[in-house]
Amino acid sequence: MFSTSLQWRIKYVGAGIVLALLFIYIIFRCLPPSVEEVDKCGVSVSQETYYAVEADGKTVAYFADYADSSFVSGSVNKDSIPTRSVRQQGYWVNRWPLIPSCRGRILIRWDYRPSTIVNLKGVGVQQLLRQTVAKMDGELDGLQTKRNEMGYYLRVHSVQDYGYNKVADYNAEVVQAMDSLRRIIKVLDSTLATSARLRILQLNRYTLLPSSKKEKGIACNRLETDKEQGSVLLQTEDASTPLGVFTPLQKAGGLAALKRYYTRHSRIVGNLLVGVRFEGGRYVGEMEKGVPNGYGKYFGDDGSYYDGHWTGGKRNGFGIYVAPHEYLQVGEWKANVFKGERLTYNPDRVYGIDLSRYQHEDQGKVYKIHWDRLRIIDLGTLSTKTIKGKVDYPVSFAYVKSTEGCTMLNAYYGADYKAARAHGIRTGSYHFFSTKSAGTAQAKYFLKYSRFLKGDLPPVLDVEPSDAQIAAMGGAAVMFHHIRAWMSYVYKHTGKRPILYISQVFANTYMPLAPDLGDNYHVWIARYGEYKPNFKLAYWQLSPDGTVRGIHGGVDINVFNGYRNQYEEFLKRHCF
Repeated sequence: MFSTSLQWRIKYVGAGIVLALLFIYIIFRCLPPSVEEVDKCGVSVSQETYYAVEADGKTVAYFADYADSSFVSGSVNKDSIPTRSVRQQGYWVNRWPLIPSCRGRILIRWDYRPSTIVNLKGVGVQQLLRQTVAKMDGELDGLQTKRNEMGYYLRVHSVQDYGYNKVADYNAEVVQAMDSLRRIIKVLDSTLATSARLRILQLNRYTLLPSSKKEKGIACNRLETDKEQGSVLLQTEDASTPLGVFTPLQKAGGLAALKRYYTRHSRIVGNLLVGVRFEGGRYVGEMEKGVPNGYGKYFGDDGSYYDGHWTGGKRNGFGIYVAPHEYLQVGEWKANVFKGERLTYNPDRVYGIDLSRYQHEDQGKVYKIHWDRLRIIDLGTLSTKTIKGKVDYPVSFAYVKSTEGCTMLNAYYGADYKAARAHGIRTGSYHFFSTKSAGTAQAKYFLKYSRFLKGDLPPVLDVEPSDAQIAAMGGAAVMFHHIRAWMSYVYKHTGKRPILYISQVFANTYMPLAPDLGDNYHVWIARYGEYKPNFKLAYWQLSPDGTVRGIHGGVDINVFNGYRNQYEEFLKRHCF
Protein backbone atom coordinates (compact mmCIF):
# COMPACT_ATOMS: atom_id res chain seq x y z
CA MET A 1 0.00 0.00 0.00
CA PHE A 2 2.74 2.41 0.93
CA SER A 3 4.79 1.60 -2.13
CA THR A 4 1.83 2.15 -4.45
CA SER A 5 1.04 5.50 -2.85
CA LEU A 6 4.68 6.52 -3.16
CA GLN A 7 4.71 5.56 -6.79
CA TRP A 8 1.68 7.71 -7.47
CA ARG A 9 3.21 10.60 -5.60
CA ILE A 10 6.37 10.27 -7.63
CA LYS A 11 4.33 10.21 -10.84
CA TYR A 12 2.36 13.30 -9.82
CA VAL A 13 5.51 15.13 -8.86
CA GLY A 14 7.19 14.12 -12.14
CA ALA A 15 4.21 15.22 -14.15
CA GLY A 16 4.14 18.47 -12.24
CA ILE A 17 7.78 19.06 -12.96
CA VAL A 18 7.23 18.34 -16.65
CA LEU A 19 4.24 20.66 -16.75
CA ALA A 20 6.20 23.32 -14.92
CA LEU A 21 9.10 22.99 -17.34
CA LEU A 22 6.69 23.08 -20.28
CA PHE A 23 5.03 26.17 -18.84
CA ILE A 24 8.41 27.81 -18.35
CA TYR A 25 9.37 26.85 -21.94
CA ILE A 26 6.13 28.33 -23.31
CA ILE A 27 6.65 31.50 -21.31
CA PHE A 28 10.27 31.62 -22.56
CA ARG A 29 9.21 31.11 -26.17
CA CYS A 30 6.53 33.77 -25.91
CA LEU A 31 8.90 36.37 -24.55
CA PRO A 32 10.11 38.78 -27.25
CA PRO A 33 13.73 38.00 -28.12
CA SER A 34 16.39 40.57 -27.36
CA VAL A 35 18.19 42.48 -30.10
CA GLU A 36 21.30 40.39 -29.42
CA GLU A 37 19.32 37.16 -29.84
CA VAL A 38 17.84 38.41 -33.12
CA ASP A 39 21.24 39.46 -34.43
CA LYS A 40 22.57 35.96 -33.78
CA CYS A 41 19.89 34.64 -36.15
CA GLY A 42 21.03 36.91 -38.96
CA VAL A 43 22.72 35.58 -42.11
CA SER A 44 23.91 37.00 -45.46
CA VAL A 45 22.29 35.75 -48.63
CA SER A 46 23.39 36.36 -52.21
CA GLN A 47 20.61 36.70 -54.78
CA GLU A 48 21.78 36.37 -58.38
CA THR A 49 19.26 37.42 -60.98
CA TYR A 50 19.22 36.83 -64.72
CA TYR A 51 16.79 36.48 -67.61
CA ALA A 52 16.00 33.56 -69.88
CA VAL A 53 14.33 33.65 -73.29
CA GLU A 54 12.19 30.66 -74.19
CA ALA A 55 10.98 29.66 -77.65
CA ASP A 56 8.14 27.13 -77.56
CA GLY A 57 9.07 26.24 -73.99
CA LYS A 58 12.79 25.69 -74.71
CA THR A 59 15.40 28.11 -73.36
CA VAL A 60 17.48 29.56 -76.21
CA ALA A 61 19.40 32.41 -74.53
CA TYR A 62 20.32 33.90 -71.17
CA PHE A 63 20.97 37.54 -70.26
CA ALA A 64 22.52 39.10 -67.19
CA ASP A 65 20.31 42.20 -67.11
CA TYR A 66 17.96 44.54 -68.95
CA ALA A 67 18.85 48.21 -69.51
CA ASP A 68 18.28 50.96 -72.12
CA SER A 69 15.56 49.01 -73.96
CA SER A 70 17.68 45.90 -74.58
CA PHE A 71 19.20 42.93 -72.84
CA VAL A 72 22.75 43.12 -71.47
CA SER A 73 25.54 40.49 -71.45
CA GLY A 74 23.96 37.55 -73.20
CA SER A 75 25.06 33.97 -73.69
CA VAL A 76 23.71 30.65 -74.88
CA ASN A 77 25.16 29.12 -71.69
CA LYS A 78 23.72 30.29 -68.36
CA ASP A 79 26.93 29.44 -66.51
CA SER A 80 28.93 31.95 -68.55
CA ILE A 81 26.83 35.07 -68.01
CA PRO A 82 27.99 37.60 -65.39
CA THR A 83 24.88 37.62 -63.20
CA ARG A 84 23.82 40.73 -61.32
CA SER A 85 23.89 40.02 -57.60
CA VAL A 86 22.42 41.51 -54.44
CA ARG A 87 23.78 40.76 -51.01
CA GLN A 88 20.87 40.68 -48.58
CA GLN A 89 20.27 40.27 -44.89
CA GLY A 90 18.22 37.25 -43.87
CA TYR A 91 17.04 35.59 -40.65
CA TRP A 92 16.53 31.99 -39.67
CA VAL A 93 12.82 31.43 -38.93
CA ASN A 94 10.67 28.59 -37.64
CA ARG A 95 7.71 27.16 -39.45
CA TRP A 96 5.56 26.54 -36.36
CA PRO A 97 5.11 28.65 -33.23
CA LEU A 98 6.62 27.38 -30.01
CA ILE A 99 8.18 24.36 -31.73
CA PRO A 100 11.77 24.48 -33.11
CA SER A 101 10.93 23.92 -36.79
CA CYS A 102 13.47 25.92 -38.77
CA ARG A 103 14.82 23.19 -41.03
CA GLY A 104 16.98 25.63 -42.94
CA ARG A 105 14.31 28.29 -43.51
CA ILE A 106 15.54 31.83 -44.13
CA LEU A 107 13.42 34.95 -44.58
CA ILE A 108 14.71 37.77 -46.83
CA ARG A 109 13.20 40.82 -48.51
CA TRP A 110 11.71 40.52 -51.98
CA ASP A 111 14.35 42.44 -53.91
CA TYR A 112 14.97 42.53 -57.66
CA ARG A 113 11.34 41.90 -58.45
CA PRO A 114 10.64 40.77 -62.01
CA SER A 115 10.91 43.53 -64.60
CA THR A 116 7.83 44.36 -66.64
CA ILE A 117 9.54 42.80 -69.64
CA VAL A 118 8.46 39.37 -68.32
CA ASN A 119 4.94 40.42 -69.28
CA LEU A 120 5.86 40.96 -72.94
CA LYS A 121 4.30 38.60 -75.44
CA GLY A 122 4.70 37.88 -79.14
CA VAL A 123 5.58 41.07 -81.03
CA GLY A 124 6.83 42.76 -77.86
CA VAL A 125 9.42 40.04 -77.26
CA GLN A 126 10.44 40.08 -80.93
CA GLN A 127 11.00 43.85 -80.84
CA LEU A 128 13.11 43.55 -77.67
CA LEU A 129 15.25 40.81 -79.22
CA ARG A 130 15.77 42.84 -82.41
CA GLN A 131 16.90 45.82 -80.34
CA THR A 132 19.26 43.52 -78.47
CA VAL A 133 20.72 42.10 -81.70
CA ALA A 134 21.27 45.62 -83.06
CA LYS A 135 23.10 46.61 -79.88
CA MET A 136 25.19 43.43 -80.00
CA ASP A 137 26.13 44.14 -83.61
CA GLY A 138 27.47 47.51 -82.45
CA GLU A 139 29.39 45.86 -79.61
CA LEU A 140 30.83 43.34 -82.05
CA ASP A 141 31.97 46.13 -84.35
CA GLY A 142 33.66 47.92 -81.45
CA LEU A 143 35.38 44.72 -80.33
CA GLN A 144 36.59 44.13 -83.88
CA THR A 145 38.33 47.51 -83.98
CA LYS A 146 39.98 46.74 -80.65
CA ARG A 147 41.05 43.34 -81.95
CA ASN A 148 42.47 44.94 -85.10
CA GLU A 149 44.54 47.34 -83.02
CA MET A 150 45.86 44.61 -80.73
CA GLY A 151 46.43 42.23 -83.62
CA TYR A 152 48.64 44.77 -85.36
CA TYR A 153 50.57 45.38 -82.15
CA LEU A 154 51.11 41.67 -81.60
CA ARG A 155 52.35 41.24 -85.18
CA VAL A 156 54.97 43.97 -85.04
CA HIS A 157 56.15 43.74 -81.43
CA SER A 158 58.36 41.25 -79.67
CA VAL A 159 57.28 38.91 -76.90
CA GLN A 160 60.24 40.28 -74.96
CA ASP A 161 58.23 43.43 -74.24
CA TYR A 162 56.20 43.59 -71.02
CA GLY A 163 53.34 45.22 -72.89
CA TYR A 164 53.13 42.33 -75.34
CA ASN A 165 51.90 39.88 -72.70
CA LYS A 166 49.34 42.36 -71.37
CA VAL A 167 47.98 43.01 -74.85
CA ALA A 168 47.97 39.28 -75.65
CA ASP A 169 45.97 38.51 -72.50
CA TYR A 170 43.31 41.10 -73.22
CA ASN A 171 43.25 40.18 -76.91
CA ALA A 172 42.34 36.62 -75.88
CA GLU A 173 39.47 37.99 -73.76
CA VAL A 174 38.22 40.08 -76.68
CA VAL A 175 38.36 37.10 -79.06
CA GLN A 176 36.37 35.03 -76.57
CA ALA A 177 33.81 37.83 -76.14
CA MET A 178 33.45 38.14 -79.93
CA ASP A 179 32.90 34.40 -80.32
CA SER A 180 30.23 34.51 -77.60
CA LEU A 181 28.50 37.48 -79.25
CA ARG A 182 28.48 35.79 -82.64
CA ARG A 183 26.95 32.64 -81.17
CA ILE A 184 24.12 34.42 -79.40
CA ILE A 185 23.42 36.74 -82.36
CA LYS A 186 23.12 33.66 -84.57
CA VAL A 187 20.73 32.01 -82.11
CA LEU A 188 18.56 35.12 -81.78
CA ASP A 189 18.46 35.66 -85.57
CA SER A 190 17.40 32.05 -86.04
CA THR A 191 14.75 32.37 -83.34
CA LEU A 192 13.34 35.57 -84.85
CA ALA A 193 13.13 33.89 -88.23
CA THR A 194 10.65 31.32 -86.85
CA SER A 195 7.07 31.61 -85.62
CA ALA A 196 7.95 30.18 -82.21
CA ARG A 197 6.00 31.31 -79.15
CA LEU A 198 8.41 33.54 -77.21
CA ARG A 199 8.52 34.11 -73.49
CA ILE A 200 10.82 35.93 -71.05
CA LEU A 201 11.54 34.61 -67.57
CA GLN A 202 13.43 36.18 -64.70
CA LEU A 203 15.37 33.53 -62.82
CA ASN A 204 17.06 33.74 -59.43
CA ARG A 205 19.82 31.88 -57.65
CA TYR A 206 20.07 32.15 -53.86
CA THR A 207 23.15 31.25 -51.87
CA LEU A 208 23.68 31.34 -48.11
CA LEU A 209 27.04 33.09 -47.80
CA PRO A 210 29.63 31.48 -45.50
CA SER A 211 30.73 33.16 -42.31
CA SER A 212 34.41 32.46 -43.04
CA LYS A 213 36.59 31.99 -46.12
CA LYS A 214 37.20 28.34 -45.22
CA GLU A 215 33.52 27.47 -45.63
CA LYS A 216 31.49 27.13 -48.80
CA GLY A 217 28.24 28.82 -49.67
CA ILE A 218 25.03 26.78 -49.38
CA ALA A 219 22.52 26.83 -52.23
CA CYS A 220 18.95 27.71 -51.29
CA ASN A 221 15.56 27.06 -52.86
CA ARG A 222 12.69 29.52 -52.85
CA LEU A 223 9.66 28.16 -50.98
CA GLU A 224 7.27 31.08 -51.35
CA THR A 225 7.02 34.75 -52.23
CA ASP A 226 4.78 36.98 -50.12
CA LYS A 227 4.07 39.92 -52.44
CA GLU A 228 1.93 41.70 -49.85
CA GLN A 229 4.63 41.62 -47.17
CA GLY A 230 7.46 41.99 -49.69
CA SER A 231 9.37 38.93 -48.51
CA VAL A 232 10.74 35.65 -49.82
CA LEU A 233 11.03 32.45 -47.79
CA LEU A 234 14.04 30.31 -48.67
CA GLN A 235 15.23 26.92 -47.52
CA THR A 236 18.70 25.45 -47.67
CA GLU A 237 19.07 22.81 -50.34
CA ASP A 238 19.41 19.98 -47.80
CA ALA A 239 16.57 21.41 -45.65
CA SER A 240 18.78 21.58 -42.58
CA THR A 241 19.88 24.33 -40.21
CA PRO A 242 23.60 24.48 -39.38
CA LEU A 243 24.62 23.07 -36.00
CA GLY A 244 24.55 25.55 -33.17
CA VAL A 245 21.84 27.73 -34.73
CA PHE A 246 18.81 28.31 -32.52
CA THR A 247 16.21 30.82 -33.65
CA PRO A 248 13.31 32.22 -31.61
CA LEU A 249 11.84 33.87 -34.71
CA GLN A 250 8.83 33.06 -36.80
CA LYS A 251 7.85 34.84 -40.00
CA ALA A 252 6.37 37.85 -38.20
CA GLY A 253 9.49 38.20 -36.08
CA GLY A 254 11.66 37.83 -39.16
CA LEU A 255 9.76 40.61 -40.96
CA ALA A 256 10.20 42.91 -37.98
CA ALA A 257 13.92 42.08 -37.83
CA LEU A 258 14.33 42.83 -41.55
CA LYS A 259 12.53 46.15 -41.21
CA ARG A 260 14.74 47.14 -38.28
CA TYR A 261 17.91 46.01 -40.12
CA TYR A 262 17.22 47.92 -43.34
CA THR A 263 16.29 51.01 -41.36
CA ARG A 264 19.90 51.04 -40.19
CA HIS A 265 21.68 49.53 -43.21
CA SER A 266 21.54 49.78 -46.98
CA ARG A 267 21.42 46.89 -49.37
CA ILE A 268 24.76 45.85 -50.89
CA VAL A 269 24.34 45.65 -54.64
CA GLY A 270 26.91 43.94 -56.84
CA ASN A 271 27.74 44.94 -60.41
CA LEU A 272 27.46 42.67 -63.43
CA LEU A 273 31.15 42.01 -62.96
CA VAL A 274 33.47 42.37 -60.01
CA GLY A 275 34.62 45.89 -59.23
CA VAL A 276 33.62 49.32 -57.98
CA ARG A 277 32.12 52.19 -59.94
CA PHE A 278 34.70 54.77 -60.97
CA GLU A 279 34.39 57.61 -63.49
CA GLY A 280 31.92 56.05 -65.90
CA GLY A 281 33.09 52.47 -65.59
CA ARG A 282 34.26 49.70 -63.27
CA TYR A 283 37.59 49.44 -61.52
CA VAL A 284 39.16 46.25 -60.20
CA GLY A 285 42.40 46.51 -58.28
CA GLU A 286 44.32 48.21 -55.51
CA MET A 287 42.77 51.30 -53.93
CA GLU A 288 43.61 53.95 -51.37
CA LYS A 289 41.22 56.53 -49.92
CA GLY A 290 38.48 55.33 -52.22
CA VAL A 291 40.32 55.80 -55.53
CA PRO A 292 42.57 53.56 -57.67
CA ASN A 293 46.10 53.48 -56.36
CA GLY A 294 48.58 50.79 -57.42
CA TYR A 295 47.84 48.17 -60.04
CA GLY A 296 44.35 47.70 -61.44
CA LYS A 297 42.05 47.31 -64.43
CA TYR A 298 39.41 49.75 -65.64
CA PHE A 299 36.41 48.72 -67.78
CA GLY A 300 34.68 51.81 -69.22
CA ASP A 301 30.98 51.81 -70.02
CA ASP A 302 31.98 53.01 -73.51
CA GLY A 303 33.99 49.83 -74.14
CA SER A 304 37.36 51.31 -73.17
CA TYR A 305 39.86 49.22 -71.21
CA TYR A 306 42.97 50.10 -69.22
CA ASP A 307 45.31 47.64 -67.54
CA GLY A 308 48.15 49.19 -65.59
CA HIS A 309 49.26 51.37 -62.72
CA TRP A 310 47.49 54.23 -60.94
CA THR A 311 48.38 57.00 -58.52
CA GLY A 312 45.66 58.92 -56.70
CA GLY A 313 42.95 57.91 -59.16
CA LYS A 314 44.99 58.74 -62.28
CA ARG A 315 46.74 56.45 -64.72
CA ASN A 316 50.37 56.74 -63.83
CA GLY A 317 53.18 54.39 -64.86
CA PHE A 318 53.08 51.58 -67.39
CA GLY A 319 49.71 50.58 -68.82
CA ILE A 320 47.80 49.55 -71.91
CA TYR A 321 44.67 51.34 -73.14
CA VAL A 322 42.35 50.34 -75.96
CA ALA A 323 38.84 51.44 -76.91
CA PRO A 324 36.48 50.95 -79.86
CA HIS A 325 37.58 53.01 -82.86
CA GLU A 326 40.69 54.35 -81.09
CA TYR A 327 44.38 53.55 -81.41
CA LEU A 328 45.93 51.15 -78.96
CA GLN A 329 48.19 52.90 -76.45
CA VAL A 330 50.90 50.88 -74.74
CA GLY A 331 53.55 52.52 -72.61
CA GLU A 332 54.10 55.14 -69.94
CA TRP A 333 51.34 57.35 -68.51
CA LYS A 334 51.66 60.47 -66.39
CA ALA A 335 48.61 61.94 -64.62
CA ASN A 336 46.20 60.34 -67.14
CA VAL A 337 48.23 61.55 -70.14
CA PHE A 338 49.73 58.90 -72.42
CA LYS A 339 53.40 59.64 -72.97
CA GLY A 340 54.45 56.64 -75.06
CA GLU A 341 56.50 53.48 -74.94
CA ARG A 342 60.11 53.64 -73.88
CA LEU A 343 62.56 51.58 -75.87
CA THR A 344 65.77 50.02 -74.66
CA TYR A 345 68.31 50.39 -77.44
CA ASN A 346 70.56 47.39 -77.92
CA PRO A 347 72.14 45.37 -80.75
CA ASP A 348 68.98 43.23 -81.10
CA ARG A 349 67.06 46.09 -82.66
CA VAL A 350 67.18 46.95 -86.37
CA TYR A 351 68.62 50.35 -87.29
CA GLY A 352 68.79 52.28 -90.53
CA ILE A 353 69.53 55.70 -92.07
CA ASP A 354 68.07 58.01 -94.70
CA LEU A 355 70.23 59.95 -97.15
CA SER A 356 69.95 63.03 -99.33
CA ARG A 357 72.42 65.60 -100.69
CA TYR A 358 72.97 66.90 -97.13
CA GLN A 359 75.13 63.86 -96.35
CA HIS A 360 77.41 64.91 -99.24
CA GLU A 361 77.42 68.72 -99.20
CA ASP A 362 78.33 70.99 -96.29
CA GLN A 363 79.32 74.66 -96.52
CA GLY A 364 80.37 74.40 -100.15
CA LYS A 365 82.33 71.17 -99.72
CA VAL A 366 81.46 67.77 -101.10
CA TYR A 367 81.96 64.66 -98.97
CA LYS A 368 82.10 61.03 -99.96
CA ILE A 369 80.31 58.23 -98.10
CA HIS A 370 82.68 55.42 -97.13
CA TRP A 371 80.29 52.52 -97.49
CA ASP A 372 82.69 49.84 -96.31
CA ARG A 373 83.13 51.63 -92.95
CA LEU A 374 79.47 52.28 -92.07
CA ARG A 375 78.60 51.73 -88.39
CA ILE A 376 76.13 53.61 -86.20
CA ILE A 377 78.17 54.78 -83.21
CA ASP A 378 75.92 57.44 -81.62
CA LEU A 379 72.11 57.80 -81.41
CA GLY A 380 72.04 61.57 -81.06
CA THR A 381 71.60 63.94 -78.14
CA LEU A 382 68.17 65.56 -78.61
CA SER A 383 66.36 63.13 -76.26
CA THR A 384 66.91 60.89 -73.27
CA LYS A 385 67.56 57.29 -74.32
CA THR A 386 67.93 54.03 -72.46
CA ILE A 387 70.89 52.25 -74.05
CA LYS A 388 72.09 48.79 -73.14
CA GLY A 389 75.73 48.21 -73.97
CA LYS A 390 77.87 50.13 -76.40
CA VAL A 391 76.36 51.83 -79.47
CA ASP A 392 78.06 50.10 -82.39
CA TYR A 393 75.28 48.94 -84.70
CA PRO A 394 75.30 47.93 -88.37
CA VAL A 395 73.24 49.89 -90.88
CA SER A 396 70.52 47.38 -91.78
CA PHE A 397 68.51 49.59 -94.14
CA ALA A 398 68.92 52.88 -96.01
CA TYR A 399 66.42 55.10 -97.77
CA VAL A 400 67.76 57.44 -100.44
CA LYS A 401 65.97 60.57 -101.61
CA SER A 402 65.15 60.33 -105.31
CA THR A 403 62.88 63.20 -106.31
CA GLU A 404 61.02 66.29 -105.05
CA GLY A 405 57.87 67.78 -106.55
CA CYS A 406 57.90 67.50 -110.33
CA THR A 407 61.24 69.16 -111.12
CA MET A 408 63.94 68.32 -108.59
CA LEU A 409 66.30 65.32 -108.65
CA ASN A 410 68.83 64.24 -106.06
CA ALA A 411 72.16 64.21 -107.90
CA TYR A 412 73.55 61.59 -105.52
CA TYR A 413 70.59 59.21 -105.72
CA GLY A 414 71.91 56.82 -108.35
CA ALA A 415 75.34 56.37 -106.77
CA ASP A 416 74.03 56.02 -103.19
CA TYR A 417 71.30 53.60 -104.26
CA LYS A 418 73.78 51.41 -106.15
CA ALA A 419 76.40 51.50 -103.36
CA ALA A 420 73.92 50.61 -100.62
CA ARG A 421 72.70 47.55 -102.52
CA ALA A 422 76.27 46.54 -103.34
CA HIS A 423 77.12 46.52 -99.62
CA GLY A 424 74.17 44.29 -98.69
CA ILE A 425 72.05 47.06 -97.17
CA ARG A 426 68.32 46.89 -97.78
CA THR A 427 67.57 49.95 -99.88
CA GLY A 428 64.52 52.07 -100.58
CA SER A 429 63.67 55.27 -102.45
CA TYR A 430 61.70 58.24 -101.22
CA HIS A 431 59.99 61.28 -102.71
CA PHE A 432 59.76 64.70 -101.04
CA PHE A 433 56.18 66.00 -101.31
CA SER A 434 55.65 69.50 -102.77
CA THR A 435 52.60 71.67 -102.09
CA LYS A 436 52.99 73.31 -105.51
CA SER A 437 52.09 70.42 -107.85
CA ALA A 438 49.45 67.71 -108.11
CA GLY A 439 49.91 64.44 -106.27
CA THR A 440 49.48 62.24 -109.32
CA ALA A 441 51.99 64.28 -111.34
CA GLN A 442 54.52 63.97 -108.51
CA ALA A 443 53.93 60.20 -108.35
CA LYS A 444 54.63 59.87 -112.09
CA TYR A 445 57.79 61.92 -111.73
CA PHE A 446 58.96 59.75 -108.81
CA LEU A 447 58.30 56.50 -110.68
CA LYS A 448 60.11 57.78 -113.76
CA TYR A 449 63.39 58.58 -112.01
CA SER A 450 63.47 55.95 -109.22
CA ARG A 451 64.56 52.34 -109.12
CA PHE A 452 62.66 49.38 -107.71
CA LEU A 453 64.71 46.19 -107.92
CA LYS A 454 64.06 42.83 -106.30
CA GLY A 455 64.56 43.03 -102.54
CA ASP A 456 64.10 46.80 -102.34
CA LEU A 457 62.10 48.33 -99.51
CA PRO A 458 58.64 49.82 -100.23
CA PRO A 459 58.62 53.43 -101.53
CA VAL A 460 58.15 56.37 -99.18
CA LEU A 461 56.39 59.74 -99.46
CA ASP A 462 58.11 62.36 -97.29
CA VAL A 463 55.52 64.94 -96.19
CA GLU A 464 56.95 67.95 -94.32
CA PRO A 465 54.99 71.09 -95.34
CA SER A 466 54.71 74.10 -93.03
CA ASP A 467 51.34 75.45 -91.89
CA ALA A 468 51.75 78.37 -94.29
CA GLN A 469 52.43 76.05 -97.23
CA ILE A 470 49.37 73.95 -96.39
CA ALA A 471 47.21 77.07 -96.22
CA ALA A 472 48.61 78.34 -99.52
CA MET A 473 47.67 75.15 -101.36
CA GLY A 474 44.07 75.39 -100.14
CA GLY A 475 44.12 73.80 -96.70
CA ALA A 476 44.50 70.34 -95.17
CA ALA A 477 41.68 68.77 -97.21
CA VAL A 478 43.36 69.73 -100.49
CA MET A 479 46.74 68.55 -99.23
CA PHE A 480 45.38 65.15 -98.21
CA HIS A 481 43.65 64.81 -101.57
CA HIS A 482 47.04 65.07 -103.29
CA ILE A 483 48.75 62.81 -100.72
CA ARG A 484 46.12 60.11 -101.29
CA ALA A 485 46.53 60.51 -105.05
CA TRP A 486 50.31 59.98 -104.75
CA MET A 487 49.97 56.97 -102.47
CA SER A 488 47.30 55.23 -104.53
CA TYR A 489 49.06 55.87 -107.85
CA VAL A 490 52.38 54.50 -106.61
CA TYR A 491 50.65 51.51 -105.01
CA LYS A 492 48.79 50.76 -108.23
CA HIS A 493 51.91 50.96 -110.43
CA THR A 494 54.41 49.19 -108.14
CA GLY A 495 52.16 46.67 -106.39
CA LYS A 496 53.68 47.71 -103.07
CA ARG A 497 51.86 49.82 -100.51
CA PRO A 498 54.01 52.94 -99.91
CA ILE A 499 54.97 54.28 -96.48
CA LEU A 500 54.04 57.77 -95.26
CA TYR A 501 56.82 59.78 -93.59
CA ILE A 502 55.61 62.57 -91.29
CA SER A 503 56.77 64.52 -88.23
CA GLN A 504 55.20 64.21 -84.79
CA VAL A 505 53.91 67.79 -85.04
CA PHE A 506 52.23 66.99 -88.37
CA ALA A 507 50.79 63.82 -86.86
CA ASN A 508 49.29 65.70 -83.93
CA THR A 509 47.92 68.58 -85.98
CA TYR A 510 46.76 67.08 -89.25
CA MET A 511 46.56 63.27 -89.15
CA PRO A 512 43.30 63.27 -87.12
CA LEU A 513 41.76 64.80 -90.27
CA ALA A 514 42.81 61.79 -92.37
CA PRO A 515 42.53 58.65 -90.21
CA ASP A 516 42.26 56.48 -93.32
CA LEU A 517 45.92 57.16 -94.16
CA GLY A 518 47.05 55.87 -90.78
CA ASP A 519 44.79 52.84 -91.17
CA ASN A 520 45.72 51.94 -94.75
CA TYR A 521 49.44 52.69 -94.83
CA HIS A 522 52.47 52.14 -92.64
CA VAL A 523 53.85 55.30 -91.05
CA TRP A 524 57.44 56.43 -90.63
CA ILE A 525 57.51 59.20 -88.07
CA ALA A 526 60.13 61.69 -86.95
CA ARG A 527 59.85 62.12 -83.20
CA TYR A 528 62.85 63.27 -81.22
CA GLY A 529 61.73 62.27 -77.73
CA GLU A 530 62.22 59.45 -75.28
CA TYR A 531 58.87 57.81 -75.97
CA LYS A 532 57.99 55.85 -79.07
CA PRO A 533 55.25 57.48 -81.20
CA ASN A 534 51.69 56.26 -80.78
CA PHE A 535 51.16 55.25 -84.40
CA LYS A 536 51.08 52.19 -86.60
CA LEU A 537 54.75 52.41 -87.31
CA ALA A 538 57.08 50.89 -89.82
CA TYR A 539 60.03 53.02 -88.69
CA TRP A 540 60.73 55.60 -86.05
CA GLN A 541 63.23 58.36 -86.82
CA LEU A 542 64.50 58.83 -83.29
CA SER A 543 67.15 61.50 -83.91
CA PRO A 544 68.45 63.83 -86.65
CA ASP A 545 71.91 64.19 -85.16
CA GLY A 546 73.22 60.66 -84.91
CA THR A 547 76.76 59.70 -85.81
CA VAL A 548 77.58 57.12 -88.46
CA ARG A 549 81.18 56.19 -89.08
CA GLY A 550 81.90 56.74 -92.76
CA ILE A 551 79.42 59.66 -93.20
CA HIS A 552 80.23 63.33 -92.66
CA GLY A 553 78.01 65.31 -90.25
CA GLY A 554 74.81 64.43 -88.45
CA VAL A 555 72.71 61.58 -89.79
CA ASP A 556 69.05 60.68 -89.27
CA ILE A 557 68.93 57.48 -87.20
CA ASN A 558 65.90 55.24 -87.62
CA VAL A 559 64.77 52.09 -85.81
CA PHE A 560 62.41 49.45 -87.14
CA ASN A 561 59.26 48.96 -85.06
CA GLY A 562 60.05 45.47 -83.81
CA TYR A 563 62.84 42.96 -83.44
CA ARG A 564 64.78 40.91 -85.96
CA ASN A 565 62.09 38.27 -86.47
CA GLN A 566 59.40 40.91 -87.16
CA TYR A 567 61.82 42.69 -89.50
CA GLU A 568 62.37 39.55 -91.54
CA GLU A 569 58.62 39.05 -91.79
CA PHE A 570 58.20 42.68 -92.85
CA LEU A 571 60.76 42.20 -95.63
CA LYS A 572 58.99 39.08 -96.91
CA ARG A 573 55.62 40.80 -97.05
CA HIS A 574 56.46 44.30 -98.26
CA CYS A 575 59.69 44.27 -100.28
CA PHE A 576 59.85 44.11 -104.06
